[in-house]
Amino acid sequence: MISVISGIAPVLVVAGMLFSNVDIGSVLPNPTLPGLDGVERSLLSEDQVSAFVFIHPEQEHSLEVLRDLVELRKEMVEKPVRWIGVVSDRFSEDSMRSALSEAGLEWETIIDKGDLLYGELGVRLYPSIGVADREGNLRAYLPYTKVNFMRSVQVHLLHTLGEIDDEELKAALRPKSVDFGGNGAAAGRNIRFARMLLDAGKLDKALAKARDVVTASPDSAEAHALVGFILVQQGQCDAAQESLQRALELDPKNVTAKTARDQCG
Repeated sequence: MISVISGIAPVLVVAGMLFSNVDIGSVLPNPTLPGLDGVERSLLSEDQVSAFVFIHPEQEHSLEVLRDLVELRKEMVEKPVRWIGVVSDRFSEDSMRSALSEAGLEWETIIDKGDLLYGELGVRLYPSIGVADREGNLRAYLPYTKVNFMRSVQVHLLHTLGEIDDEELKAALRPKSVDFGGNGAAAGRNIRFARMLLDAGKLDKALAKARDVVTASPDSAEAHALVGFILVQQGQCDAAQESLQRALELDPKNVTAKTARDQCG
C-alpha cells in the first residue's frame, strides 16, 4: 500500500511502479559505498536534491539513458541537484567506465556490493531513477519507459525542488487534450510527432511541425510552448519569447513554457 508521509502528496505516485520495498515519502537508507574512482560516497546528498540512477552498463536502454542524461544535466546545471550512478558489482568496473565514456558522461558512480542497495530498495528493472529530497525522503521512482522518460525525470526533479506544484506536475505528465476544431486526433498526432523529432535532435523539422499546429490552433498553449521550447534549444531565446509569453497567457502553469523560459535566464 502506498503511504503518504511528511505531507508528501499522493499525486507523486504517477511516477510509476514504486521500489517494491520502499513507499513514496519514506526515508531512504543512505549507505556509504565505494566509488568507481576508489573514493567512498554516500547515496544521498544532505544539501541538494538527489537523483540516483541504477544502471546496467551492458544494456542498450541504460546506455541510451546515460546519453540522454548528458543533455538533461546541461539543462539543469544551475539547479541544486546531485546526480549519482549506482552499478552492481556483478558488472565489471571496466564495463561501467566504458559506458560512461561512450556516453560522454562524467559523474559520481558508486558500486552496490552484493546488490545490497538494489535488494533493500527492491529495484524492479534497469535503468531506474530515484529522486530524493534534501531530507532523504523518496519523492519519485522512475522505471525506464520508451516515451518521454527524460521529461518525466525533469518534471519530478522540478517538483521536488519546489519549482512546480502538484497540479503542474500532473499537467506535465498527463497533458490535457487540445481542441483543434474538430481535427483533434490529427493535431494531437502532430504535437507528438513534433516531440519525437525534437527528441531525435531534428530541431528544424520539429519546429516546422509545431508551427503547423499553432497555425491550426492558435489558442493551444502547448503548441505555442513547444515552438518556444524548440527555439530555445536552437539558441534563439529572443525569438522564443513571443511564443513562450503567449503560451503562458493561455496557460500560466504550462511546464514546457516555464522550463524554456528558465533556460534563457
